[in-house]
Amino acid sequence: MNKGTQPRWTSGRVRDGIEEIHIRKWNFFIDYVQETFSPGCGWIYRGHRKDYYKLESTIDRRIADKSKTAKLRQEQLNRFKMAIRGKRGANPPQYDEPLEWWALGQHFELLTPLVDWTHSPYTAAFFAFANTDKDDTRKRIVVSLNKREVEERPNLAKMVRFYTPNSDENARVLGQNGLFSYSESGEELEALIAHEFAGSNRAVIRKIHLPNAERIDVLRGLEQMNINHLTLFPDLSGASNYANMQFELYSN
Repeated sequence: MNKGTQPRWTSGRVRDGIEEIHIRKWNFFIDYVQETFSPGCGWIYRGHRKDYYKLESTIDRRIADKSKTAKLRQEQLNRFKMAIRGKRGANPPQYDEPLEWWALGQHFELLTPLVDWTHSPYTAAFFAFANTDKDDTRKRIVVSLNKREVEERPNLAKMVRFYTPNSDENARVLGQNGLFSYSESGEELEALIAHEFAGSNRAVIRKIHLPNAERIDVLRGLEQMNINHLTLFPDLSGASNYANMQFELYSN
């Protein structure tokens, strides 16, 4: 088959609610998004730099004995609250909701039980491709999750919670159109989905693979959409990373 007649993307059979899609080019990813996901469809997105990364939080992947999850999480949250005393300005807000504290910590690279998501597939693509990777044989992935399906399943709704912070202290979430998922038990989300949808041919997770070699085209395309460090990280760190990426994309 000649290259001109190759499909824009290929898709395998849905297994236990999970579908794998392989897309050849960045512009075909845009086509796929427009053909598959309509605005307000209930899907959310996350970018992975490596194709083997799990849907697991930073703290949960460090906890080998899941029977200790609640205890270790609480100790971590207590440490964080103690450590930030006097560092949030005068009369800082106090939160009754533990996930709001966790979201604040996530903003400052605390190990937390939260997993980042966005309502924008293109923002997710930015996070998949933003950092360089020496292993150019690997694929980058945009993971899409049908949030509505998860929330409508009583068993899953008890185990998985979605949360959007209300605090003004977390400007990045607003810039990224972001939200978080929280697994009560610490179990990895894809495993929970596969168990709940065992035998189902309805896609609840779509793992969209893109070649690592497309990285520069992806980032330049996202720049045209005004998706970059400057808009996603409205702080000094974002400004610095924006300047660095502009140098990488346009100085050669």
